[in-house]
Amino acid sequence: MINMEIRDPYKGNCIRSYNELNNYFVPELELRYSKNPKSKDSKIPEVTEEYNSYRVWLLFAKFEDWVCVQVAHSKTDVKEEIEFVLKCLPQKWNRNDCELKLKDSQFYKCVCPVPDKGEDYRDLLYRKIGNESTEFIICVLDVDKYLGLEKNAEPNKNDAERIIEICKNQYAEAKIAYQTLAVYWRKVSSAIDGQTISYAVEHESEFK
Repeated sequence: MINMEIRDPYKGNCIRSYNELNNYFVPELELRYSKNPKSKDSKIPEVTEEYNSYRVWLLFAKFEDWVCVQVAHSKTDVKEEIEFVLKCLPQKWNRNDCELKLKDSQFYKCVCPVPDKGEDYRDLLYRKIGNESTEFIICVLDVDKYLGLEKNAEPNKNDAERIIEICKNQYAEAKIAYQTLAVYWRKVSSAIDGQTISYAVEHESEFK
């Protein structure tokens, strides 16, 4: 079990669970993977091109309950990102070397691995996650449904609609990361996700 100490100012947050948020996920795109060879989910699942119709995805790991360990979004290739995660989860990592140097994530103290020169952070991170649990769920977020937006097939007619289209995926990523306290999620301070977290901390009641 990963040691998870919540950072200030998030210690009072009410963490939303997988079951509470499940209605916002695309059910036919949910992927389950188990490192238990006897499990029906032990085979690496296929990731189809349909995943690239969406932008935001979440990774849950099973501890005593399902815990959101990562949220991410991709502008062009969710399929590639999920395939990369599924490739890394079964691989081994040197636990002792990694635990000597860990950095804070946005919400937790000393959880993120620090790559040595030439190492790939994503590879190290998902191998670490893959050795902390045996059961995983990958979910794709229906951003419009989650944010209460009407799906509109027509071109955006004004700046307000264009702003929503430009910003909604990064905002949704940050919002759901905040609501789940995704263990390994890290913001970009100057981007929409960083500004969303700053706003959420100052207006906590709006995100419950």
